Amino acid sequence: MPPAHPAPSPDPFRNRARLTGAGDAGLHPGLRVELVPVPRAFSLSQREADVAILVGRPERGRAVATKLTDYSLGLYASHRYLAAAGTPGSAADLKGHRLVGNVEDLVAAPGLDYVTEFFGETRPAIAISTAFGQLEAVRGGAGIGVLHDFIVGDDPALVRVLPAMSVTRSYWLAYHESQRALRRVQAVVEFVRAQTAEAGGWLRRD
Repeated sequence: MPPAHPAPSPDPFRNRARLTGAGDAGLHPGLRVELVPVPRAFSLSQREADVAILVGRPERGRAVATKLTDYSLGLYASHRYLAAAGTPGSAADLKGHRLVGNVEDLVAAPGLDYVTEFFGETRPAIAISTAFGQLEAVRGGAGIGVLHDFIVGDDPALVRVLPAMSVTRSYWLAYHESQRALRRVQAVVEFVRAQTAEAGGWLRRD
């Protein structure tokens, strides 16, 4: 059985960077890659993962970390929702709207708590655990939600709300320093870096 190399990666990043092509990229003889989109922490020191893609730089441990890219998020709603509920003119107006956000108990890291930065103490009326689930809810007219700008792209069904409100985060790649000399690990690292650069469009450009 070829060695498996678990690679935790957030769903939005994995799809944008097309990491699912890792198995067909001929990275290293006998390499088997497992992409794990589970929103929980993985221990590199305990070998729960060989390579991890994280939101924010790892603060502790013997990890070798490299920044992949910044990305941005903003507020969006569907044309249908805004036609029915009106368009908020300020952050204070959000309290009078139906809000779509994440499931608070499933936020794996402080850097993923986007909702608090946009909505403050107001809790979303609709909480969905995945970024793509939130996208579909907002597109379907459920309310105003925090979405990754690179996921939304030029989607004609969605409208940017309060465009001055935006947050920026960073994706980082990390692996344990004891893996530095392993060619199969470095092959995965270089593949992820190349895919990230090729994808582009991580930040909103107005």
